[in-house]
Amino acid sequence: MKSIVKIFGLISIILVVACKEETSNEAIAFETQMKKTIQIHDDVMPKMSSINNLISKLEAEKNELEAKEDSDSDEIKIYQSAINNLKEGHDLMMSWMKSFSNSFSRAEINSGLSTKNQDSIKAKLNLLDAQYESAQNMKNSINQALENAERILAN
Repeated sequence: MKSIVKIFGLISIILVVACKEETSNEAIAFETQMKKTIQIHDDVMPKMSSINNLISKLEAEKNELEAKEDSDSDEIKIYQSAINNLKEGHDLMMSWMKSFSNSFSRAEINSGLSTKNQDSIKAKLNLLDAQYESAQNMKNSINQALENAERILAN
């Protein structure tokens, strides 16, 4: 009787191990890429308040320049360009977040993919790669706009 129990126990363990589905390389790549993409967002999001503050400062200084009788139109254009770049950076972040949330469910963002279908996983990974690239571009645009605005205000 003990040997029958041992045999059933051994068979059960073998079946559990044999039936366990391995996480595919694509699913692992998805989780890794998701973490990198979210990290870009998390790094850039705190800068949104700086964007708004810099826009206010630039607009105030631009208004002062415009109020002067001998205002320099080229300098005013520099301020307006910096303001536009900051606004564009802000808009890029907002549109990226909307596109990202439309592309992935909360569960996919937080827990990875639940599907085991390799074609679905590859399609989601390709979509995530595009979102990652878009996030990188958004980050670069925002950082350049911030640096430019700070440089203008420092002069």
